[in-house]
Amino acid sequence: MLVPSAGNVQIDGGAVRDAQRHKRLGFVSQDAALLPWRTAHGNVRVALEMNRHGAIDDGAVDEALGLVGMDEFAGYYPHQLSGGMKQRVALARALVLNPALLLMDEPFGALDDLTRADLRHELGRLRDRIASTVLFVTHGISEAVLLSDRVLVMTGPPGRITESVAIDLPRRRAASLEEAPEFLVLTQRLRSALRRT
Repeated sequence: MLVPSAGNVQIDGGAVRDAQRHKRLGFVSQDAALLPWRTAHGNVRVALEMNRHGAIDDGAVDEALGLVGMDEFAGYYPHQLSGGMKQRVALARALVLNPALLLMDEPFGALDDLTRADLRHELGRLRDRIASTVLFVTHGISEAVLLSDRVLVMTGPPGRITESVAIDLPRRRAASLEEAPEFLVLTQRLRSALRRT
């Protein structure tokens, strides 16, 4: 565990350990890390099995799969799913617990460009339907602008925030926005900030 040099982190006004204990954190990484012997439904359900006591609401699992467009594939096993579909199941697994904070560590990094673009826009659509705050780590400048309300530029080790850039674009961001002048201005600003780190 790293000890902070200054300040503190709170989630919903409480300590991080409390949020962990009450399962208020969700996490999606580059690797979907699905259990190969479980279906998509079973992989989402495992989050509830591990973190809930008593009866499990399979309706919540179905709802989470529906949110990410995987309800028709609930009975499929990981080997029957594409990379993008696996990431959608991983996202549903994180969302089924209704986390206050959803941590996403380059979740689309291992995907091809078309699938990555599709999932970026899917996540943009989801942000109006979920109550979670999303902290999204990416090396993609366009991805950061498309998905964010604010982008924090970070240096390499020891890892310091060097700039905070507000993304003042409409919340509903279509793919065509990537060609708009205001989008290009923001990506250039971030690119310049990264060069200075």
